[in-house]
Formats: sequence, structure tokens, C-alpha cells
Amino acid sequence: SLIIALAGLSLFFGAFPLLFLNEGHSVDRAQALEEGRRIVTSVDANHVIEDNDNKLIYLTGEATTNQVLTDFEVDVDVTGIKLRRVVEMYQWKESEPSNLDILLGESRRTYSKIWSKNPIKSKYFEREGHDNPAMPISGETFTARQVKLGEFILSKGFVDKIDAYVDLKIDEILQEQALKKINATFGQKFENINFSGEYFYLVKNLNRHQIGDLRIKFQIVQPTTISVIAKQSGSRLAAYTTTKGEPIELLEDGTVTADEIFESAEMRNFIETWSSRLAGFLMMFFGLVMVFSVLVVLASVIPVLGKFVEIATTITSFILASVFSLITIAIGWLFYRPVLSVILICIAIFLLFFLKLGRKKPQVAPEMGVSQQPIQQMESVIPQAVVPQQQPVISQQQSVVPQQVLASMVVPQQQHVAFQPMIVPQQAVVPLQQAPQPMVVPQPMVVPQQAPQPMVVAQQAPQPTGIPQSLNLSSKNPDIFQNIDANAFMQTGHGAEPGLAFESVVPQKT
Repeated sequence: SLIIALAGLSLFFGAFPLLFLNEGHSVDRAQALEEGRRIVTSVDANHVIEDNDNKLIYLTGEATTNQVLTDFEVDVDVTGIKLRRVVEMYQWKESEPSNLDILLGESRRTYSKIWSKNPIKSKYFEREGHDNPAMPISGETFTARQVKLGEFILSKGFVDKIDAYVDLKIDEILQEQALKKINATFGQKFENINFSGEYFYLVKNLNRHQIGDLRIKFQIVQPTTISVIAKQSGSRLAAYTTTKGEPIELLEDGTVTADEIFESAEMRNFIETWSSRLAGFLMMFFGLVMVFSVLVVLASVIPVLGKFVEIATTITSFILASVFSLITIAIGWLFYRPVLSVILICIAIFLLFFLKLGRKKPQVAPEMGVSQQPIQQMESVIPQAVVPQQQPVISQQQSVVPQQVLASMVVPQQQHVAFQPMIVPQQAVVPLQQAPQPMVVPQPMVVPQQAPQPMVVAQQAPQPTGIPQSLNLSSKNPDIFQNIDANAFMQTGHGAEPGLAFESVVPQKT
């Protein structure tokens, strides 16, 4: 575990220079392509103009050569720009179990036989009995020393970029020549050597392929059309060096314009930059996972705790790797492009500030006449049962009710008016600036429909008519109660002025 942790630290710290230098290379490459796009000159490939020496030029045409390429191992010779020998051997391949196999309980590795041009090392296999022999012959590429584009000679760097390979067609003469050479070289090891389709087969059994059998084919780059952006140096085409010291040596297969070549180069630069960024991030991530593996091992004494620690350290490694990668990339941009970095940082700060302002809730001004205090405070302000102190006046008969008579009237218990707190909705909250009006909310009562009942209205402004002191309240003066129904008082409500309503017959005797 300690060795794994040390290796993790190496990966983690090695990611920092990779990310930093990658940003520098990306910036330098982008600036070089921008400079090349501005100064490139288009020329004819069939004419060499001395005035264009040491300038960046663009030309297109057919790349040709007169050189004969020979593979002495197989004795195959052909005229072309490149000749490639492809050798494949029948080998064992080890495969990891799939997720479905693991779910089904099968965790063993599987083995299969394939044709592969790369040697597979069987000494690292999990199970024995699947050994691969060494390849007696391997693949190789042969390149022409001089390749021309019109009147210009391509440098080795440009020739190496040409890879328009096609399968070589073997005629009877070339086939007989190659079989003779192969039999002379490998006849003692392989019993059967023949040619079929595109391959020369070197096998031990014609009916069934065995581990170690070989097959060989050839591929060739014939004269082909290419487009090049390079520096003219006499009659040679070489790499152009920009003012930043970055080389420009661009080649595309076929007829392609200069702008398209630069766009393709910019896309490759973009892909390489992000590939290196991803590689740096993965180095940090797996390095931290390897460092934290020590904690996982210590916590694995308790299985549940070990699993929890493993998940927690993985999440932590991912977050830390993301943070350190972004910081390193940002420092690289500040170092190589400080002006642009400062502008981007200012834009980011402005956007964050604008986003913060946009998330603030607007303050709504309170409407006129509407209180913002809670309903509980309003309930404490509104009186539940307010009886006016002024003397009521009978609206229809204009008769004065003696205070003693009103006091002597008894309301039955079953018809007692129960006042409850009034629930005021928000749309109809009584403003606090005005004095609360006395309000009495009675229970619903049945009002007879035969005739309108007299109402007693309490007036606030004028003083009620006084009660004569000489009024005789004895039974000899019963006329005063003839038009009064005083069994109960009723308050006319829902926001109206307080009043008294009589419903039952007044007793004849007080």
C-alpha cells in the first residue's frame, strides 16, 4: 500500500507540469496558425519563383517518385512513395469477464484465438496452457528518399505525413518471386507456404490454423494528389518557423484550400489540447485514489466502513482533481495570455455580480389602506362585543326607550347572542391609521317575514334625546310599549352601523 501511495503521489505531482505546459503549447500553436493564415501565399507547384524564398507558400499537386522500394526479407520490389509489410500471427488473446458474466457469477477470464499484427505477451496470462510463440518476422515500412511535388522536393517531414496506403496487387511474377524467397527463409519451420487473396500464408496445417501461423500482405503509397503549406527554400519545401518559434508544416491528402488546411490544423490543436487536459486530470484523479487507498485498507477491517471510506475517498479524489486541474489551467492562461485572461476574469465577475443582483427579490410597497400586520394583531384591536353607550333612538316611532326598561329586559338563555372573533381577510384589513369601529357579529337569527321589524339605531354624533324625569313607568301608562317588540336585541352587521332589533313581545309588566 505504501508503494502504491508513493506511485500515486508521483502521478499527482506529474500532472501539474503536463497541464501547465500543455496550455503554453496550445496558445503558441494557435498564435502560429493565426500568423500563418495572414502571411501565406499561393503559388504554382510547376514553377519555382525565387522571390518566394523563405516565405510561407501554399501549393497543391501530385506527389511522385521514381525510386524502387524493395523488401529483401520477402523479395518484393515495387515503385512507390512508401511500401509497408504487414505481418499477422495467430495468437491467444485473454479477455476480462464482462459485467453480465460477473452478475451471473462467472469471474474467470476467457481466451480466444485471433490474427494480430502486434505480439501478445502470454506470460502475463492468468491461466496456463495459452502460450504464444515469438514472431519470426515483423512488419516494416520502406520510404522513398526523394519525393517531388511538381518542381518542388518534399522534405522527409512531409513525406512521413503521406499515408494514403492501399493494398498492393501481387501479380504472378511477384508472387512466384516472393514464394521462392519465403520458402528459402522459413521453409524449415512452416510445412505449407502459399498465396491466397492478398496474403502469403505460412502455416503448419492447411486444414486448420494453429497458434504461431503467419500471414503477410503488402500495402503501398502510390503517386497521389496532396496540398501543402510550407516554407520555400530554393526548390525544397520545409517547415516554416513563426516569430514565436513555432513550426508550420501542414499537409492534407487531395486538393484542399489553404483555409481548409488551417481549419483542420486548428481542430487538431483543439483535440490535442483537450486530450492532454483529460490526461492531466486522470493522472491527478488516479494519483489521489492511490494515495487514499491506504485509508481504504485501514478501514477494510470493518467491511461496511471500508466500503463507505472507498466511496468517500473516490468522490473526494474527483473533486480535488477537478479543482487542481482548473487552477493549473487558469494559471497557464494567466502566464501565456495575461490580457485575455484578465478580460475573461472581469467578464466572469460581472456575470456573477449580475446574477447575484438578479436573484434579489423586489421590494413591494404596501398598498394604501392595507395593513401589513398579522391577523392576530388585528383581532386584538377589533373588539369582540361593543355596546354603544349612547341612548338608542327608535327610528320608526321616534319613541324614547327608558334606560330602566332596557336594563330590565331579559334575553332568554337559548337565544343569547354569542360573539366570536372576526376573521378579517387580507383584502379587507381595517387600516391601523383609523380608529376601529365597534363591530358585533351575532349568530344567524331567523327574522319573521310577516312585517318589517322596528330597528333601534345607535347614533354617535348627536346626543340622544333625554328621558323625561317625570315619565310614569307604571302599568297605567302602557302605551309606551305598544309598538315595541323587545324579546331580543339584534345587531345589524357586516360593516353597518350598530343597531338594536326587537323580535319578541315586550312583557306587559316590568
